[in-house]
Amino acid sequence: MKRVRVLLGLVAALVLAAGVVPAADAAARAPAPKAAPLPMVFVHGFFGSGAQFQTQAKRFAANGYPAGHIEFQDYDSTFLNNSFEDVYAALDRRIARLKAATGASKVELLGHSLGTVISQGYLSSSAARAADVAHYVNIDGATASAPPGGVPTLAIWGEGNGSRSITGATNVYQLDESHVQTASSAATFRAVYRFFNGADPQTTDVVPQDGTIRLAGRAVLFPYNLGPENARLRVYALDAATGRRTGPPVAAYDLSGDGSFGPFDASGSTRYEFELTKTDGSDQVHHQYFAPFRRTDLGIRLLSSDPGSAVDWLIERNRRHVALLAYRNKEWWGDQGAGGDTLTINGTGVLNATTAPRSKRAIGLFAYDWHSDGVTDTDAAVGLFPVLPFMSGVDLFMPASTQGAGSVTLETRQRGGDGRTDRIAVPDWPSDSHTVTVCFDDFS
Repeated sequence: MKRVRVLLGLVAALVLAAGVVPAADAAARAPAPKAAPLPMVFVHGFFGSGAQFQTQAKRFAANGYPAGHIEFQDYDSTFLNNSFEDVYAALDRRIARLKAATGASKVELLGHSLGTVISQGYLSSSAARAADVAHYVNIDGATASAPPGGVPTLAIWGEGNGSRSITGATNVYQLDESHVQTASSAATFRAVYRFFNGADPQTTDVVPQDGTIRLAGRAVLFPYNLGPENARLRVYALDAATGRRTGPPVAAYDLSGDGSFGPFDASGSTRYEFELTKTDGSDQVHHQYFAPFRRTDLGIRLLSSDPGSAVDWLIERNRRHVALLAYRNKEWWGDQGAGGDTLTINGTGVLNATTAPRSKRAIGLFAYDWHSDGVTDTDAAVGLFPVLPFMSGVDLFMPASTQGAGSVTLETRQRGGDGRTDRIAVPDWPSDSHTVTVCFDDFS
C-alpha cells in the first residue's frame, strides 16, 4: 500500500510539473545594476533537491555574492509529507530570515521544473509575498499568461517545445540543453546574472578559492528530502589516486532534525568521503564521494534511503559485488555519439542507447550485478529503472573485497567540455552492507 501511495504521489507531481499557473498582469523589465547583490532562494523540481543549484551558487560567489546569501528550499516533491501551503509557509520563513540576516528589502527567487509551479503559485497567492521578491527566474517549467504576482520574470526554456513562454517575461531559449542541465549550466547562469544585475558576470567558471573553504549541507532521504533519523556522519579526506582515507575524520556529526551539518573547514583541492551510518543497529553504510569542491559550498546534499526502503529497495545486493550510483546534475547522454557523454567503470563503457538515451533524462545511473550472476550485460534494461524518472540502471559486475581493499575507477568525459577526462576512484565495498554514491561535477 505504501508503494501505491508513493506511485500516486509521483503521478500527481508529474501532472503538476506540466501545469500552467496564471499570474497577475505586469510587464517584465531587465533590472538595473545593483550596488549590493540581493540574497536568493532556489526551489528545486520533481525528485530534486538543493543540489541542482550547487554549481550556480558557487558561480555567483565567484562573482562577489556572499555564499551565505544563497539558499535552497527543499521539500517533498511527491507531496506525501507536505502540501503546497506547507512549502509556501516554509518559503515565508526562509525569506523573512534571509531579509533579516542580510538587511535586504527583497530577495531573488528561482524555480526549476516543478519548482516553477510552486514559485508561481507562491508569488500569485498574495501581494505581500510578491512584494518580497525583486525578480523571479522560471527555469524550464510551467508557462503563464503573465509574470507571476507582477514580479519581473526571466523564463529559461530547454530542449522540447520551443514555443513555451511566459507572456510579458524575458524568454530565453537554450534548446540544446536538457531539462536538469538548464538548472546547472553556464548559459543559464550568465542569463540569470545579467537579469539580476544588468551586466554580464566577470566569469562563468567555478573559480578555485584560495585558502580554507567552508562546507555544509543536509543529509536527506530521497525523494522526500526529510532528514534521516538515528544517523551519524563522518567526513574523511582522501588520497585522490586511490580514494582511500588519509587519516581520521575531519568532521563528525550526529544528525537530527532536517539532517543539516556544518559548516566545517576544508580544502578546495581535496577529495572527500561523506560516510553515513545508522545508530539503530543497522550495519548498512552509505559512502558518498565527491570531486574537489573548489570553493565554499553550503548546498551539499547527501541523498540516501533507509535500508530496504525507496530506491534502496531497488538495488540488488550481494557480498561478492559492488553497488554504486554515478550521479551528476546534468543528464547522461549515451546515444548522441560525439555529441554525448562517456562514462566507464573499471574500463567498461556504461552509457548507451539502452542505459542512457537522451530521452531518458537520467542524472543518476545505478550500476550493480543484476541477478547476482557475476555477468555483465550493459545492454540490459535493469529492474524498474526504465519507468522511473531521472534514473537508469546498468547490469555491471564489479567484484568486491571484504573491507573494500581494492578499488573501482570511474572516468567520464562530458559533452560540451574541454575534452578532459574526470576520474574518481573509490574502494570496492561489498554491497551486502555498503552503498556507494559517486558525485561528478555538472561542469567541465
